[in-house]
Amino acid sequence: MRRQQDVQDALASAAREGQPIPAEAAADMEAYARGEITTDEIRRRAMARLQADPRYKKTNRAA
Repeated sequence: MRRQQDVQDALASAAREGQPIPAEAAADMEAYARGEITTDEIRRRAMARLQADPRYKKTNRAA
């Protein structure tokens, strides 16, 4: 139940801020709410999608 509330809160927050949630991300969040995946898996999937996007440029950060 906590996971479901967390997902609802995140989706509502994004909507209030006018931030669209991609269908894939929403599906991942629903899978998290059902207990099928962890937050680490959500992050991994999001990063994989981001890195596959040709608009994404990795920045070189100096230490």
